[in-house]
Amino acid sequence: MEHTRARWIARCSLGVVLLAGAAGCAKPPGNSGAVDPQDAGMAGASASATPSPSPTAVVPSRPATSPPRGGVPGRDQAILLQAVDRIEDPVLTVTASGRIGTYPGGADTGEREQFALVPLSPGATVYLLKTARLRVGGEPVCAGIEAGVLHAVACDAAAGAQKVTLVARGADASGAATFEVIVGGYRVEIGKDGKVSLVKAGSAAAKTRFRFIPAGPVGQWP
Repeated sequence: MEHTRARWIARCSLGVVLLAGAAGCAKPPGNSGAVDPQDAGMAGASASATPSPSPTAVVPSRPATSPPRGGVPGRDQAILLQAVDRIEDPVLTVTASGRIGTYPGGADTGEREQFALVPLSPGATVYLLKTARLRVGGEPVCAGIEAGVLHAVACDAAAGAQKVTLVARGADASGAATFEVIVGGYRVEIGKDGKVSLVKAGSAAAKTRFRFIPAGPVGQWP
């Protein structure tokens, strides 16, 4: 290759234009479309020296809304069960007649409005809804169904009419978790007039959600 380049330079230097044109002085022999190995090596080195673009970091998307605050309170936590989106923010209460009714949440609440959710066994999701401080004959009483009405009755963990389950229903306007409350297979509903009614669970869409308002520790039970 070097011998051929020298001959080409010599011919073009002598000014033999016609012969040079015929021989192709415009381009050195052997260069029509061919790449000099040395040039190729330099090009490869240049290409390898070019940094590859950094991968774009993937940023996890945030949820559109925050998860509800709070959840199911512990068995030692006294609570008020307050209906959401009702006039006077009614809470469940034990009435003088022994029924479970409602009481304005903004009024002075007392032991009749304070309950505790007590699991039937550690970690269970079925509960008894016991009075947290109210005692009848020295014992707490439980929410249960009698003759189709929600009453405060003597607690019996084996009684199906007293078993309470909860269904999570998102959050209220403040972000607090809300739940449907089901007692003995019946959903507890609070009407616009504040009256308590029972609807067979699963028979219709729930109309009442409850939030749990902390009310201090549960009193020591005998």
